Amino acid sequence: MSKSVAKAEVGGVELKKLRNKKLTSTEFMQVWFHYDKDKSGYLEYVEFSQFMKDLFLKKDCSGITPEQVEKYTAEVIHLMDTYDENRDGRFEMNELAKALKIEENYLNKIINKKSIKDKHVQSILSHYNSNVNDTIEGPELHAFVGDIARYLGLKLSLSVIEAGVSSVKATVGTDTIDTDAIKSLLAENSINQLKQSFKG
Repeated sequence: MSKSVAKAEVGGVELKKLRNKKLTSTEFMQVWFHYDKDKSGYLEYVEFSQFMKDLFLKKDCSGITPEQVEKYTAEVIHLMDTYDENRDGRFEMNELAKALKIEENYLNKIINKKSIKDKHVQSILSHYNSNVNDTIEGPELHAFVGDIARYLGLKLSLSVIEAGVSSVKATVGTDTIDTDAIKSLLAENSINQLKQSFKG
């Protein structure tokens, strides 16, 4: 009889994936909202420190060697030195996105097409929909809107994404988007309208 072993997760994302691979934008948003507890738009030192502990140390911290603590400390310092661009001692969303290596923007492959077909819309839904319920909502919607912002050349920040999410919700009249809403939102006039909402 085989035992099923629970995988260590953070915000619905496996720690192993966080450590080793590029994240999808949806996984990145799940991680961001898991650690940005106060919804400040930044990972303050305490929040970032918890993130790093979860990433590099065992959950119960028993059996942690001095070498592991040293590696963890060195990695925190390295990440702060490398990615805290404005040297304010906290991570903005854009800075953490660079540190975690988010995948190439999925929407770039689709928005530039002459016409967005149903198969493209279905692939977008599949890509962003982490809970397989045929709608994009919550962190998924933030990821979708964040990728639209990235497509438009904007820097990822919680305020930019929240402005875009508010505009999307007002446009579609609900907190979730389905295939019809995706197709409508990715039309050229809607993208231009969203661009204005990001500038806010």
